Amino acid sequence: MRKLINNPADVVDELIDGFVYTNRDRVKRIGRNTVVARIDAPIKDKVGIVIGGGAGHEPLFLEFIGKGMADAEAHGQIFAAPSASYCLEAIKAANGGRGVILLYNNYAGDVMNFNMAQDMARDEGVK
Repeated sequence: MRKLINNPADVVDELIDGFVYTNRDRVKRIGRNTVVARIDAPIKDKVGIVIGGGAGHEPLFLEFIGKGMADAEAHGQIFAAPSASYCLEAIKAANGGRGVILLYNNYAGDVMNFNMAQDMARDEGVK
């Protein structure tokens, strides 16, 4: 056996729930979407770092959240980019007032959705 899946439609939510549960001393889930952030995010006067991309490459993205690493992560469905709204939620979660750097894969969906989220964040006053 290589993996345990209860229901394929729930795999990403269950993956994130399990990761947050086992790492609850260092990360938190933002709402019921697929955004995970440092437990202490946002950090005042720090440039936030947001990462993200599609599920299916774990532990990529989730394991890079923490002290000295990323502040928040937007997780997509299996091999699909996170939505622009989830990317925006990750930006907001990481925004400590000094701007936010976005790091993501060079796939069309990731580029499009993170760019849209960047535009929306700028409209809301995030650098």
